[in-house]
Amino acid sequence: MALSLTSVLWRGLTEQGAFRRSTLSIRAFSSSFSNSISEEEIRRFEEDGATVVRQLFPPEWIDQLRAAAEENMKNPGILCDEHVKPGRFHDDQFLWRRHETMRRFIYESPAAEIARQMMRGEKVQLFYDQLFVKEPGTRKATPWHNDHSYWQLKGNQVVSLWLALDPVPKSSCVKYVKGSHKWQLFHKIASFSGDEQRYKESAALPDAPDIENRRDEFELLTWDMDPGDCLVHHSFAVHGAPGISSQSGRRRAYATRWFGEDVRFDPRPGTMHYVWLNAGLELQNLKAGEPLDSNVFPKVEPSSEFKA
Repeated sequence: MALSLTSVLWRGLTEQGAFRRSTLSIRAFSSSFSNSISEEEIRRFEEDGATVVRQLFPPEWIDQLRAAAEENMKNPGILCDEHVKPGRFHDDQFLWRRHETMRRFIYESPAAEIARQMMRGEKVQLFYDQLFVKEPGTRKATPWHNDHSYWQLKGNQVVSLWLALDPVPKSSCVKYVKGSHKWQLFHKIASFSGDEQRYKESAALPDAPDIENRRDEFELLTWDMDPGDCLVHHSFAVHGAPGISSQSGRRRAYATRWFGEDVRFDPRPGTMHYVWLNAGLELQNLKAGEPLDSNVFPKVEPSSEFKA
């Protein structure tokens, strides 16, 4: 009998030695957290579509996430993509269902509260998490795009946190078109791994804007980042990322995607919803125009120690 993706993921968590529970109590890491997301930072996010918050995640979180990232690269999940050669661009999703470290991060770190404050929301749900690893010598750039075009969501309260696990100079960092979230653009989407069939149903949409050849028309936002710094961006913010040279360091990042109470399920053709269904995620009961009530997208109650 075929196993559901949920069964496979949780079996990996409980049975594989690579995913054993850490004996370290990550909750103890929260002692250095300051819940001081400022009103200025929230307004900058609302105006620009992207910002950076500094050192809200203690070093112990970064160490644990780095170790879990290495395990995932050896034992990737069913939705993993290896995007480019030469080099290596490792991209995997729903790690929180397989890795105890990521599960604890979702429920015990400041991430949910940061997302809630940035969205000015009353509640917060996890959409999914994602690991990105670009190895030195991965020269191919990540194309300009926004995330919302890929996602089966309708609403404005959708935010991503992109947590740096390595030093990231501006030359390797994600770049955002300032204010582009206000365009509310839906564009044709493509798989970064070159699978032309994956999102073919989006072909009727306009192409993503050609930012690369029109850079002088836009203001681009990017930052030097230390491990523990975190990019925060709106789902409609147009962004891309350069390749990295063989002389550069690794670029590991752990992204978590969150949404608030104004979001509804939008099963328009050509989104990641259908990729996830084909992979076995149990999403059949979602109904268009209704909230995404599913264990796949858990409601996360930020710990009282993080709340503003």
